[in-house]
Amino acid sequence: MKLDVIERLLANLEVGVGAFASCDIRRGHQLTFEARPAAGVHYCLTGKGTLRIRNGKTVEVRQHSFVLLPPNVIYSLGANEKEESDSVPRRRLRVPLFKESVPTIRAGEGATGIVTVCGEIRFEGVGIPGFFAQLSEPMIEHFDGPDGLREQFIVLLAESARPQFGTRPLTEALLKQCLILLLRRKIERGAPPLPWIAALADKGLSKALHAILHRYSEPFTVETLASIAGMSRASFASRFTRAFGQTPICLLRSARLSRARELLATSDGSIDQIARCVGFSSRSSFSHAFRQAYEIDPSAFRASSLVGADSTL
Repeated sequence: MKLDVIERLLANLEVGVGAFASCDIRRGHQLTFEARPAAGVHYCLTGKGTLRIRNGKTVEVRQHSFVLLPPNVIYSLGANEKEESDSVPRRRLRVPLFKESVPTIRAGEGATGIVTVCGEIRFEGVGIPGFFAQLSEPMIEHFDGPDGLREQFIVLLAESARPQFGTRPLTEALLKQCLILLLRRKIERGAPPLPWIAALADKGLSKALHAILHRYSEPFTVETLASIAGMSRASFASRFTRAFGQTPICLLRSARLSRARELLATSDGSIDQIARCVGFSSRSSFSHAFRQAYEIDPSAFRASSLVGADSTL
């Protein structure tokens, strides 16, 4: 069941791509990145360096290192060289989303130090924002081998440099692929990278989450979910919120709305039918919740969808 739940969560993972650039940091220099609400991403194309989070962790980065950073942190990346930190020139990274050409941001002159693809990434989907909000320190993985993930990031930069039809879904798919490979490596080594993955080893929590992600139409309450988990209401609510970064009811609503959006785009069921199918008692309550989550009315979302509605509920 654990893998089934992870598969369902990853299937619903949506990745938003923003502000990607190539960072060329010469020896004796570093770039300082200001705090941003989105998560940070670095993939090292060549060289080696040190990434330092202000008042936090320091990690070594080398060729084919993939680093996922928490949102809202200030950090710096510099080429490895013995130097006094006070003497290091600093630059801040500010790159608009999808400029006509992706800049190469250079820090300093002289010998090559480290070159990375760097940028921002946003997470959406069933419970995903809350799950990744639990990221408290950088996740790093070294993709050793002849190519690592170089090809994916080179294509990402090329597409961002000259956006055309399909650029957004292509770059989003590339980053999603890289994130899944990152999580897979961590899980295979028995080192869960996020608390919610470790929590899935708890059979009770896993059963409750499985029910949330598969049985949309059922009128779940905290009490009924606690019963599925085999726990008291108080214990279940506390453990679930601590593990998954949100209450059971918040995650339940997120799952229902995500499924509703999928059905609006891919089925010909009426909005009333879809509302009932995902557990809402009325169209009005469903429409209100949908607008709050996605800032668009269900009817307008369906009208804007380019996906053919050939299937049925």
